[in-house]
Amino acid sequence: MGRQRGGPRRRGGGLVREDVVLDGGAPEATGVEEDYYWRRLGGELALKDLGPATYLELHQQCYEAWNVNPIAAAIIEMTTSFVLGKGVTIEAGHKRVQRLLQTFWNEPSNRMDERIYDLCQELALYGEIFVRFFVNPYDGAVRVRLIDPSLIDVIETDPEDVETPRRFHRRSIGHDAEATLIQATPAGGLASGDGEWLSAGSEVVQFAINKVSNAKRGRSDLATLLPWLRRYKDWLTDRVRINKYKGAFLWDVQLTGADKKTIERKRIEYSYPPEPGSVILHNEAEKWNAVQPAINANDAREDGRAIKLMIAVGAGLPEHYLSDSSQGNRATAAEMGLPALLRFQRRQKILKHIVRTILDRVILEAQRAGQLGRTVDTRYDILFPEIDCSDHQVLASAMESLVSALGSARQQGWVSDETAMRLLFQLVGAEVDVHAEREKIAQQEVRHATR
Repeated sequence: MGRQRGGPRRRGGGLVREDVVLDGGAPEATGVEEDYYWRRLGGELALKDLGPATYLELHQQCYEAWNVNPIAAAIIEMTTSFVLGKGVTIEAGHKRVQRLLQTFWNEPSNRMDERIYDLCQELALYGEIFVRFFVNPYDGAVRVRLIDPSLIDVIETDPEDVETPRRFHRRSIGHDAEATLIQATPAGGLASGDGEWLSAGSEVVQFAINKVSNAKRGRSDLATLLPWLRRYKDWLTDRVRINKYKGAFLWDVQLTGADKKTIERKRIEYSYPPEPGSVILHNEAEKWNAVQPAINANDAREDGRAIKLMIAVGAGLPEHYLSDSSQGNRATAAEMGLPALLRFQRRQKILKHIVRTILDRVILEAQRAGQLGRTVDTRYDILFPEIDCSDHQVLASAMESLVSALGSARQQGWVSDETAMRLLFQLVGAEVDVHAEREKIAQQEVRHATR
């Protein structure tokens, strides 16, 4: 089947334009929300990125949902809170390296104690962040800033390796992205006629999530949830309106044997309804009845829960995380929370990579400027708050039993010290280098022996 050109076609109840050419010659797919991730009838199937217009539309919708939708804001905030908690700490083995990193971290222009939360929040909200470095050529001081991903309209990569970016095109602020002049780039892509190119690595570093290996752009944690967030909001709005109208009523006044003139006179007389609690006096020719609207709305609780479950599944969160604890018990809730906590742990690794990339650049620029010797031990560690859902009392009991069993097995010659230590650390979920830990123990014993 060939690609349709020059007009719209119908799919899923909506119209989708196929006549707009995108980066690399791929047609853009726009239309209703169900059409966002449909790309083309033909063309290059290896291109997995959305078209520029679709990307910008989803980017804006995710931002608006985060601003106005409480559930969307809670999903992003929950991710940030679990991943970062009270913050991260940096520990370096050398004092000069520790001082250098702390100086960068606490620099007022960087505010890394606060910016680290922005990094995590915008990564979840936008699906990607662009970190720009500003380096003082005299003392090697580094200042970092975030670029709005919607301003990056082209990512030029190695023709043989899409995972290796070469430069990023940043369009000018204040120019309409759709109305900006588009021109071809040497790599065969499209870029706006104004703006600037930023070198990848030296000037800007991109970090993206929720994407496949051959895509250039990341995807927001809210991208697949947008239709269901909107439906749940609309459902709640309808329920509020129904409940409001169920409490409304009007007075029906029946006049027996009244002519038109009498009806008009009574209409003027009763133009203002009686106050609540007032007494109505009339003769047998009038009948007053309070009439309520016959809405007959059934309990739609399960309908709302079904929509919220769809949101919870898409966000990778258990139902009780979204303020619904009516289902299940404590044990069930603890088991349901495990996949979400593992997801937060995986996001911690991504944030750790981002922070390490930034700090490595700080050390490199300090060495180039002569502020730090190249022979100095530059190793350091980034400590994130622990995400643990285990029962510590049960864990302590199991650890006590394991230590006793491993001690007996060691005496019988069934296991080595290294194996016993590895099993012990696996129980508590700690990633420890057994050989390095044994060296530390040996050094500690030597220090104690010399005292």
